Amino acid sequence: MFSSKRVFPFQVNLCSSHLLLRRAVIACLRQLAQREAAEVLEHARALAKESSVNISETGLEGALFSLLDRESDQRLCRDIQETLSYILSSMAVENLSHWIKLCNEVLSASADFTTTAPVDTTQEEEEDRGDDNSIFTSRRDDQFQSVIKPRWPTRVFAAECVCRIITQCENVDSAHFDMTMAQERKVKHPKSDFLVSHLADLIRMAFIAATDHSNALRLSGLETLHVIIRKFANVPEPEFPGHVILEQYQANVGAALRPAFSPDTPPDVTAKACQVCSAWIGSGVVSDLNDLRRVHQLLATSLSKVQAGQEAQNKLYNESTSTMETLAVLKAWAEVYIVTMERQKVCAPKQKQFLKVERSAAGGSKDAITIAEGLLNLVQLELGTLSKLWLAALQDYALLTLPPEYANQLPAEGGAFYTSETIEAARPHYCNSWAPILHATALWLNSTGFIVIDPDEGSSRLSRPVTPTMGHESTLANVMKSPEDVNTDRFHLILGISVEFLCSPRPDVPMESIVACLNALQSLLDVVWPRCKVGSDQELGVELLNVLHRLILTRESPFIQLAVIDVVERIIRAAQEHVKEKRRSAEVDDGAAEKETLPEFGEGSDTGGLVPGKSLVFATLELSLSILVRQLPQLNPKLVGVHMSNGKPQPLSKDGVKLVAAALGILSELVSVCSPTGTISILPTILYLITGVIKETAVKTLDGCTSLTVGAALQALKAVVSSPMARAEKSHAAWTRLLRSALATILEFWNPEMTPSELDEVSMLTAISIFLMSASPEVTCVQCLEKKCINRFKIVLSSKNPIVLVQCYKLLQSIFQHPNRAVSTPYIHSLTILIVQRLRDVEKEMPSTCAELQAMQAGLKTLETLITLAEEQNRVHLVVLFLPILISCLLDENTLTSATNPAKSLHEFALQNLMQIGPRYPSIFQKLMGTSPAMKARLEGAVKGNQESIKAKTAAGQSKCSGKSSPSIQLKTNFSNF
Repeated sequence: MFSSKRVFPFQVNLCSSHLLLRRAVIACLRQLAQREAAEVLEHARALAKESSVNISETGLEGALFSLLDRESDQRLCRDIQETLSYILSSMAVENLSHWIKLCNEVLSASADFTTTAPVDTTQEEEEDRGDDNSIFTSRRDDQFQSVIKPRWPTRVFAAECVCRIITQCENVDSAHFDMTMAQERKVKHPKSDFLVSHLADLIRMAFIAATDHSNALRLSGLETLHVIIRKFANVPEPEFPGHVILEQYQANVGAALRPAFSPDTPPDVTAKACQVCSAWIGSGVVSDLNDLRRVHQLLATSLSKVQAGQEAQNKLYNESTSTMETLAVLKAWAEVYIVTMERQKVCAPKQKQFLKVERSAAGGSKDAITIAEGLLNLVQLELGTLSKLWLAALQDYALLTLPPEYANQLPAEGGAFYTSETIEAARPHYCNSWAPILHATALWLNSTGFIVIDPDEGSSRLSRPVTPTMGHESTLANVMKSPEDVNTDRFHLILGISVEFLCSPRPDVPMESIVACLNALQSLLDVVWPRCKVGSDQELGVELLNVLHRLILTRESPFIQLAVIDVVERIIRAAQEHVKEKRRSAEVDDGAAEKETLPEFGEGSDTGGLVPGKSLVFATLELSLSILVRQLPQLNPKLVGVHMSNGKPQPLSKDGVKLVAAALGILSELVSVCSPTGTISILPTILYLITGVIKETAVKTLDGCTSLTVGAALQALKAVVSSPMARAEKSHAAWTRLLRSALATILEFWNPEMTPSELDEVSMLTAISIFLMSASPEVTCVQCLEKKCINRFKIVLSSKNPIVLVQCYKLLQSIFQHPNRAVSTPYIHSLTILIVQRLRDVEKEMPSTCAELQAMQAGLKTLETLITLAEEQNRVHLVVLFLPILISCLLDENTLTSATNPAKSLHEFALQNLMQIGPRYPSIFQKLMGTSPAMKARLEGAVKGNQESIKAKTAAGQSKCSGKSSPSIQLKTNFSNF
């Protein structure tokens, strides 16, 4: 691309006395480094050896850092930083040691570094690196060059470079954050280098920057420490299983954070330190409760400063900085509380298990429980104050997000944490902090169950904490509010903020804010009182569902979509509870009134109509349909008949399976929200979607297992078919017709007799069995449907797959035992002879695998079930069929020893059954043995072989015991009299 002659003038003129020339040189280097950074560095190193150019062992990068430190021209400094950034992006991962050493030398060149020396920031002895500023001088003048410390802008840029290096490594290889993998790679490739090996240097650089006198550098150092904590928090320590690698740096992190909470620290530094504190506590690295208390005390100090309000404000800074610091403290506490509650939820099952079984192996779990409980206790000490401050911050945010036309609703004196003069400057701080505070407040309300405990809460305005930090007392402060009014205010505050944000989130909004909103709604609707509010206000539920539907359509993240479905499930649960309560109240109020006179509750009422835009059920159907069609486009009626690109649909992803299963679960619950007449309107859609999912996902698998999607579809089908609405007087006839149609649809698209099918036989038979077992006989006893169902079972009974046969036999056992004989009798008459013929095949070939053994045992159990169910006069015929099959499974004494394990297991199973059936039907048994000498001889041989086998095992056990009991040394003296 270029020759060394073109690069040489660049290096010579880097230190030119002419500004324009230096600008031109750096501009050219920036263009070259943007495309060919490796070649630029290679030529620079080669020319440095051939001439006396002022470049040391750190190469061109070191020279650029030196020039950046000397230059004062803003444009030139920006070009130098961009040049270094291009080189870093291209070369840093390949030359990790070089870049980390370079950044370390720039950051370590501090006049006050000796004050931080007592804190062991490296965890190891440092080698003598020579003069840190040698990269800025020529080699022949080293001994005469005075040491000049880098300025803080240069060191800030070096700290930013460290963060970029960490990000670059994250995008390249996961081994940079896994010590075990890095060590394995190091053995295979000794020259390879990984970031995790330099963790001590990273911590040291972050510590140096975070404890500097320059506020800008302290901010960069805290940000670097924050990045290190987030990236390395879950990296295990190979030498100490159960521990993470960051545990050894707990003292360093605490020492780096402590100076940021001193009284004279600027608010922006304290705000950043609060963010690091919450990340450090939430990372789970802190394993010692005392260390946890020390970090917690830093946040507690900041909280005390927030409570003090205007009296604790530093007069050197304007009011907006106080807002920034206050909200940063509240956000940090909110994040800590969220992590605390999540850990408590995880540790609760472990704690129950630990209380049941106290073993030494449970030590690790006990430690985790202790840390979680300790953290919860520390947070609960401040929770009373925090809850009021969080509520005040949320109401401030709600008012600040009002459209301009509602500006007259803003308090004239300002909010809880801002004044009217700083309202514009305060908006960004609220936008940066509201999401975790919202989630934490919802969790707190969830833990209290919306019970107002503090008597002062009802007598003060919601936007004011007990100790207001800004503004003046409102004239409405003395107006008493009932607990119901307080709860209503809180409910609408959280719901209003969430809905307003989720209505139209901008594309650049972080996903964390959306997830925090959805988690807040989940926590809110986990409590009975908010669910009652949503259930009783249908317009509110519809509006919330429409907002969630819009979010599903605009956000592709499966994590967000699953969180949306969780909220939808809670909304449907609220509607169910409301309808159930109304029905119960009506029955109680009417007393002994006839049920026909009771009003129909639920959507649809007497007419069955569902109005789009006003119907909760219709909105839920829209949302569920959008999820299902996005994952399974074949469900869209407009695409029916359109051929797929590869001939068959693509398998669902792991997240897609969860989404489809959750959507089906919601669909199955909708019938309970409608009136009997209203269910008729939605039942066709629900059955179409459920049967469509079965058709598209119930494909054969190699292991024969049913997928999660098919399982969810079958479960949803069972919930719908067995719904009480199917037996309600006003909807029974329509439900019967629709269920028949759904069964006919399944039998139509699964017809292996006519066309070969890739559908799983077990899943399809299970779907048919659900109709047979859960639906009314009027649905399944129609002759045409009954004949087709029996035919499907006949086809599967002829299958050569033993796994399919096992499931088929189990399903038939359930059908044969149906309490209504009108359902079971046709299947017994048609399929019994096929079962007997299939079991008789054991005479030709004994089972050779465990699957074949299970199929044979399941068939014998099915036939035994038929004997139990048969009437007395018909039972004799079944026993006569059953006994020869059992005897044919027996092995004689000669073949028993050489038989396979499945054959031996079948022999023992059959012999055990014969021993039970013989005494039960002695006359039939004796008559059969008398008429068939061959069967009698086989049975006698099997019994004789079994007895000999038992005797052999008993003798072997006795010889083993006697061998153990007889001592190897015989005593000559008899001690029995002593």
